[in-house]
Amino acid sequence: MSGNLLLISSKPEDCLFAGEIATTAAMSLQTVADHRAAASIIAQQEISVVLADCSSEEQYQKLELAIQDTVGLFSDRINPNQFHFITSQGLEKSQYLIQSPLFGNFVLRRYGDVLAAGHQYGRIIKASLSERAFGLHQLLKPGSKIQVVKFQESTQKQQAVEAVKNYLIAAKFQPRMASVVANAVDELLMNAIFDAPIDELGRPLLASTSRKTYIKLEGKHTTEMHVGFDGEYIAVSAIDLFGSLDKAKLLNHISKIYRAEEYKLKTSVAGAGLGLATVFRSGGSFFFVSENRSKTEVTVFFKRTDSFKTFKDQFRFLSMQFYF
Repeated sequence: MSGNLLLISSKPEDCLFAGEIATTAAMSLQTVADHRAAASIIAQQEISVVLADCSSEEQYQKLELAIQDTVGLFSDRINPNQFHFITSQGLEKSQYLIQSPLFGNFVLRRYGDVLAAGHQYGRIIKASLSERAFGLHQLLKPGSKIQVVKFQESTQKQQAVEAVKNYLIAAKFQPRMASVVANAVDELLMNAIFDAPIDELGRPLLASTSRKTYIKLEGKHTTEMHVGFDGEYIAVSAIDLFGSLDKAKLLNHISKIYRAEEYKLKTSVAGAGLGLATVFRSGGSFFFVSENRSKTEVTVFFKRTDSFKTFKDQFRFLSMQFYF
């Protein structure tokens, strides 16, 4: 066994989901419904992953209070990377989680095929338990072919996005689905090229730079795209070497409910932050892995489905691993 998984939930579907995660990630599983009992387990045992039903603010507050009283929110036994919160509502309606000192990962209880969802998330969990969770090979089925694109200049981005779209259509994704994924890839690459660069003091280098500006992508500005398809999931990663991902700003962007006029911001405005929220609400899942001042890898996942409605309503998650 590679670790201990603690499920805090009484919902049968969560139990099935956690069971498949444990099987996929080769973990032992404990299940409790009482928050005090859960906190005692965390205090007394080596728990690698906590999967908790936090469908309401009241449920979350009970968990936080139990941990605060039993372990301490800032104890060395507590790491936000290990907490995975499950809810039945979108992240934009779960601000109590965004503001939590325990927040690390979010699972939307829209499982569909619960065992398939558990198997997919089990690969995320397994990767998160490795020394560093970088690399698409950890996130897709074994043997999946990974294509690597190393950019030399920012103007190559659009060609790469179109190539991904054409690849998906050839892989039997409906054109509308392929367009959604291509837009997501465009957003990830735009962030890696223009939003990630910072100076030695942590100040953005390209904050006011038009997204149409030519940028030479060499040295610290090196940017890569990795693409993999395992016959079920398409996964695309954008990689930069700045390691500047800001967790608080990221969560604010993805969870914010934007007014219609905010979508009319000019594309030349750097760091608008609207794209990731749109991707998440269009069926995409994210895995953010960032090592401070060294490297950030952002991966988006989409499952190929038979209809666009199923595609848009598919199981999704937002998972994060930060290393300092």
